[in-house]
Amino acid sequence: MKMNKKLYICSCGLKAEHITLETIRALKASEVVFSHSLAGGPAEAMVRGFCGDFRSLVGSAPEEITRAVGEAFKTGRTAAFLTYGNPFFLNTAAGLLKAGLARRGVAVEVLAAVSSFDSMVNMLDLNEFAAAGLRLIHAGLAGGSIKFSPGMDTLVFMMDNLNRVERPEHAGARAKFIKNLAAAYPPGHKVLLVNAPFMEDGQGRVLRATVKNLARAFAKADKNTTLFIPELKKRPAAVYKRV
Repeated sequence: MKMNKKLYICSCGLKAEHITLETIRALKASEVVFSHSLAGGPAEAMVRGFCGDFRSLVGSAPEEITRAVGEAFKTGRTAAFLTYGNPFFLNTAAGLLKAGLARRGVAVEVLAAVSSFDSMVNMLDLNEFAAAGLRLIHAGLAGGSIKFSPGMDTLVFMMDNLNRVERPEHAGARAKFIKNLAAAYPPGHKVLLVNAPFMEDGQGRVLRATVKNLARAFAKADKNTTLFIPELKKRPAAVYKRV
């Protein structure tokens, strides 16, 4: 009789206290748990208490992760891939795992979790956003060639990708990004570099900059930094009194 196989793609949120009861049940149901985000500390200690076999893949490339998890299903029936934040959003390894294992007949379930977006909504007081909407951009995929929409609030995820060249077409990405931004917004337009609270950095941070000095602020961006560009509000039309 063929046994059904299943992978849980799940997350510990942004800190250990965010782990959900649903995720705990998945970890307990898994024969092995892989994680590319936990390597020691209280979060790993907690997760080890929920599973019999924990394997850290910190520092592994997405392809190495998919290979390791795939190997587990040669002899095993259930496994979990534990990450942080939203487990599927901007997560290359999670996407590769779901597509690759589904082709092999492994059922894949993605569980919800607290994400950096959830945290940034609170940090930025985004109870409401621009009337034209909120735009999300992946800096690494855009490679700096972005046409901005000043009437919208904009979140640029993985901002630090613009500091390095991951693809040939991304050469000069940061300069292109800043040039396009300066063409769409005035020099004094305020922007925010946001790090949601995460693991050891329990407080997170919000750094203020302007379009004019953003080039210098890039040095403070890391892999967890998201750039928030508020909408460019139109000045009210002048009202002339008839005489």
